[in-house]
Amino acid sequence: MEHLTFDFKPDLPVHYAFQKARYDCEHLLIVMSGFNVPDPTVYDFNMLQHCRSAILWIKDDFNRLPAYYLCRGMKFDVEQGVSALIEAVISHIKPKSVSIMGGSKGGTAALYYGIKHKLKNIISLVPQFKIGSYVTEGHWAQVGKEMMGNVTLTNRTMLDSLLPHKIKSDRQLDRNIYLFSSTEDKQFLTEVEPNLPLFEKYENFNLIMSKSPCVTQHIEVTAYNINLILSLIYQFEAEIAPRWGKIENGSLRTR
Repeated sequence: MEHLTFDFKPDLPVHYAFQKARYDCEHLLIVMSGFNVPDPTVYDFNMLQHCRSAILWIKDDFNRLPAYYLCRGMKFDVEQGVSALIEAVISHIKPKSVSIMGGSKGGTAALYYGIKHKLKNIISLVPQFKIGSYVTEGHWAQVGKEMMGNVTLTNRTMLDSLLPHKIKSDRQLDRNIYLFSSTEDKQFLTEVEPNLPLFEKYENFNLIMSKSPCVTQHIEVTAYNINLILSLIYQFEAEIAPRWGKIENGSLRTR
């Protein structure tokens, strides 16, 4: 896992880590990060280093704060830099297949960049859809201020519409999308459930709902499902994309 910097602009370095593929694997996995505490910009899913895939971890670190991999002061140079990095890595290693994954904020980014870059496999865990509203108040309000510059209703509404619009306008319907959530995550009712109809058009959309005494809040969904996440990655490496449909896992699932 080599730590590197992609100098998209003089004032916009995109930090990333990269691992070369092992054996004869021709799969590239792109990993996006969620919010973390105390450092909100660290890489997620470091345990993937044993995988055979080439792996690109992209750091959401711009002026020492995350930006949902999107913007600063409503200028979308961050998005441009992240996209340029993704395109450069794909062009350089020329993988046979590419997947993208992330949890929470990273799950939002996985959906957004997966669709934007026409990637076949997307793993999204407990994503936010109303980005602007999520960073307007509360613990991540400073992130919202950096992203918007002026925190206004217009800017918040624009950010809220980005991901839903990206999904609505997508015409590549043969994607393999795996969306993980739980009714015990308080964000399910506000972020995930209202947007589930957007995914009905996809040929292989999979919704995994965790129902377990081990899952009582947002941050526990990803950790609980790590074995399923790894199983997907292992299968992507072998050019397999399972069809699970809408399923439940955990000891409290409906029988």
